[in-house]
Amino acid sequence: MRRLDNILVVLDPQQEEQPALARAAYLAEASGASLHLFLCAYDASIGIATFLTGGQRDTFIQTIVDGSRVMVERLVAPYIDKGLVITFDVVWDRQPVEAVLQQCKEDEYDLLVKHAQHHGRAEAMFNHADWNLLRYSPCPVLLVKDGQWDEVGQVLAAVDAAPETELHRQLNRSILDLAKFLANVLDFELHLVSAYPPPPVFVPVSVAVETRVNYRSKMKAMVEQHVAELAGEYDVIDERVHAIEGPTDWAISSVSKDLVAEFVVMDNVSRPGLAGLSIGTSAEPTLDALETNVLLVKMSESAE
Repeated sequence: MRRLDNILVVLDPQQEEQPALARAAYLAEASGASLHLFLCAYDASIGIATFLTGGQRDTFIQTIVDGSRVMVERLVAPYIDKGLVITFDVVWDRQPVEAVLQQCKEDEYDLLVKHAQHHGRAEAMFNHADWNLLRYSPCPVLLVKDGQWDEVGQVLAAVDAAPETELHRQLNRSILDLAKFLANVLDFELHLVSAYPPPPVFVPVSVAVETRVNYRSKMKAMVEQHVAELAGEYDVIDERVHAIEGPTDWAISSVSKDLVAEFVVMDNVSRPGLAGLSIGTSAEPTLDALETNVLLVKMSESAE
């Protein structure tokens, strides 16, 4: 089963509250992981101030970096007092996403945690930086929302209903390995969801009714069989298995809302090799539809 031993936490220099740190510390305390905090202290008002001399600019930058270090030290003190192992870096970089990805290359992390602030239904939950981290992070990415985790919660694993290739099957295993690990260390319920498409719209009129009925019943039976096999392998009881006919983004978000799931664990980005029922091809609309903590699993290099 997958483990979390080394967690990278991206801090937000514009916020006093740091939900990513709070959630990462919660996971670290439960799993025994160490935390490495990363803060990019770049300030555009200084970065573009060409009227400053080199010495003046360096002084401003050092002051900001030093102040940020003091802030981080204050943030981590309560967690260190609780026994957590925490290190941190504060950098000045005009490209914060690239700086985070470079940090990922310099050490091996089991998880990257970042806050994704949801401003409202009319606005996207994830910004440009979030999307780039999801696409290029070499490790799984947990994007957390505001609010506390309940002592009793649910982890929802979204899997491919009909894995046609070994790539699809490995994707399912990666998702479920991490989802089960989280459920075990947090003592949460593990649920499994998979979406499958409705009957085709255009069929010959003479066989339309029969074709649609046969398709629906056979597709339902096939999906339920595949999902039941996965559920059995990961000890997910029948009452926590959700096979839903409909669009992937709608199905996953609907089940997540009904459960009030604390986590949705799913594939991170679309790939040309994942077609049809693969949730990878629907990652972006699914993410936009979710209003919970989302853990995006990176497919192993050997499987891509």
